[in-house]
Amino acid sequence: MNIAIACLNSKYIHASLSPWCLLAGVREFCKTDVTATVCEGTINQNLDEFIASLPQCDLYGFSCYIWNIEQTLYACKKIKEKTGAKIVLGGPEVAYRAHDILNRYDFVDFVLSGEGEFNFPKLVDAINGEDDFESVDGLSYRGDDVITIPEKEYTATPPNPYCKEFFDSLRDRICYIETSRGCPYRCAFCLSGRCSPLRFFDMDMVKENIILLANSGTKTVKFVDRTFNANYHRANEILAFIKENYGAKIPEGVCFHFEIAGDILREETLAILKEMPYRSVQLEIGMQSFNEETLKTINRKTDTKKLIKNIKKLLEFGNMHIHIDLIAGLTGEDINSFKNSFNIGYNLHAHMLQMGFLKLLYGSDMRENSDKYPCKFSDTPPYEVTSTPWLTEGEITALKNCEDALERLYNSGRFLQSLDYLINQIGIEPFDLFYDFGNAASGNKTSLSLYAQRFFEYFKDKCNPEILREKIVCDLLCCGGEKHIPDCLKIKDPLYKKVKQELSETLGNNFNFAILYSENKVFAITQNEQKDLFGRKKGMCIEV
Repeated sequence: MNIAIACLNSKYIHASLSPWCLLAGVREFCKTDVTATVCEGTINQNLDEFIASLPQCDLYGFSCYIWNIEQTLYACKKIKEKTGAKIVLGGPEVAYRAHDILNRYDFVDFVLSGEGEFNFPKLVDAINGEDDFESVDGLSYRGDDVITIPEKEYTATPPNPYCKEFFDSLRDRICYIETSRGCPYRCAFCLSGRCSPLRFFDMDMVKENIILLANSGTKTVKFVDRTFNANYHRANEILAFIKENYGAKIPEGVCFHFEIAGDILREETLAILKEMPYRSVQLEIGMQSFNEETLKTINRKTDTKKLIKNIKKLLEFGNMHIHIDLIAGLTGEDINSFKNSFNIGYNLHAHMLQMGFLKLLYGSDMRENSDKYPCKFSDTPPYEVTSTPWLTEGEITALKNCEDALERLYNSGRFLQSLDYLINQIGIEPFDLFYDFGNAASGNKTSLSLYAQRFFEYFKDKCNPEILREKIVCDLLCCGGEKHIPDCLKIKDPLYKKVKQELSETLGNNFNFAILYSENKVFAITQNEQKDLFGRKKGMCIEV
């Protein structure tokens, strides 16, 4: 039997782990003769070309998520028409609506929920006549009606997904590692706590895989553990292992990404993180909200005071990228409450403040309990909230524009000096700055040059325009955007050539600079200068 295990990734740079986990399960547990091949594509490529590239098989299995479900269903329909082969879907986007999928799409033969490494091989054997379909836990299929077999709870470590074919396909893409499964929390908007009880994988295998992935050519290894520090003893052991082997068994330049709960960080963990090599770690910390009542309503247990304290400590270390995030549209949070959460988050000065929007996922408590969580949301992926009793549709739209400004001004790292100047000098609150400008500048995406021009023109009458002009110019130089400085920010000055000649005597020829008339200084930046954790070069101010 020939099997294609497929996944359409959101981008080429992401090396999906799920199909390789399924391949490992097939090779470990299948009792019948099977030849399985992993086939990866992206949602942005020509799907007909992707379908044409697939091998001729008897069974096609696809991993389904909110970002690929529409393209996956299109591909499956075409595959069924072309080959008549069996189609099986799995993953969080179909696991909690198997009846709906099978009733709506006749080209889908099976839907699997639960842990695919264990039950997908059972399904393969059942199709081959080795077992009955009733023995396949988590399986939904058609009989007289749709039949669903209950899921089974597993306690074993799944088979290792890292095989030769995986590393051959990896190249320089981001790769993923899983060292635990499940989550200790039961957040109403999330599926991680519902999937299975939290369990941890064999530590020796984890360490072996860390070394293998670090030497694969990738620059980023992402841990998919939903709360990496849920067991702080294990978290400390893994972090210490990376620290001790960095620069030896682990090549310098590889970065490890962890998703953590910031409020439960222990002092021992903080001590290890403080000593981690520069840029060897990225931490993603979900805050969601600083409204205590909102957090309580969505079953999110967070000590916000300790969270803030720990984030500040991590940022003081200055050796790792810190990513924090908020969610708009949560229960009980109106525009003023979200504004407060935003300002608290922004004033921590993390390297990225992600502003997401609530998604009502199939299987989540927030989707299934509409009386407790009343809100309107899109009926197509990614099922984002469109309004709540606390946020109008217009406010949601305005927050989308606010998010766009946050991404382009702050998270890009391109306008940090300008933002600091406006917030500290004219007294505008961070949220108001991004909200007001984001809505004034909303519309089609524009070039960096035009966006910088709009930014300057919007705020020039609210501050000293000369200083703002200089801040924006310096910002663009720090981010390598000197070619994008708009004409309205340029000054033709005969002094420029003289200053350039003088600077070249000490800086060489590979530099850019701007004259700061308000300070009687020159801001210069060399091209070989290292970038900081914001992705910026620092530059230097020189007296003239």
